[in-house]
Amino acid sequence: MTTDENRNAGSLSTGDRPYGPFALFIFVFAPFATGYFLSFLYRSINALIAPNLVLDLGATSSTLGLLTAGFFLGFAAMQLPLGVMLDRYGAARVQSVLLLVAATGALMFAYAPNTATLILARVLIGIGCAGGLMAAFKAIMRWFPPNRLALVNGCYLAVGGLGAMAATKPAEMVLQLTDWRGLFLGLAILTLISATFIFL
Repeated sequence: MTTDENRNAGSLSTGDRPYGPFALFIFVFAPFATGYFLSFLYRSINALIAPNLVLDLGATSSTLGLLTAGFFLGFAAMQLPLGVMLDRYGAARVQSVLLLVAATGALMFAYAPNTATLILARVLIGIGCAGGLMAAFKAIMRWFPPNRLALVNGCYLAVGGLGAMAATKPAEMVLQLTDWRGLFLGLAILTLISATFIFL
């Protein structure tokens, strides 16, 4: 691997490259999978907290629809520049920065005083979650042996399903301990940890 290739990998240096399955799981799969898990949780959580948003901020059905659309608007807008950034800067750098954007959006959502701020926050979260799949595929392809790619990619996609499931009963249990603002504050912290984990 040349110096440029190593820099663009956005991953561990050649000398530190982990070859064992456990090291690959800890340093490659788990960090990206955590971000992907949170991405699916973010995209699915609106349905659960909608009644709270109606009560606390007077959100209407059209506003709730815009909240959902805002996530996908930000997500879709990033897809073309995402490919360029992944090729130029590498998976780890790009995904860690994007997750910082998602964490910022989640923090903004937690302290939003009105529905307009909620919508803007959802757009930021969508932008931040845009690289959850492709950044990981790039990292997995670089670090895992070719004969394991199908298995690893399949396991990675399954993590997204777990994130969607977490936006149901598990998130509802969290809402019994705190409100929706506390939930999103916690998600912002988890997203920041995930970004740091990927970057390191």
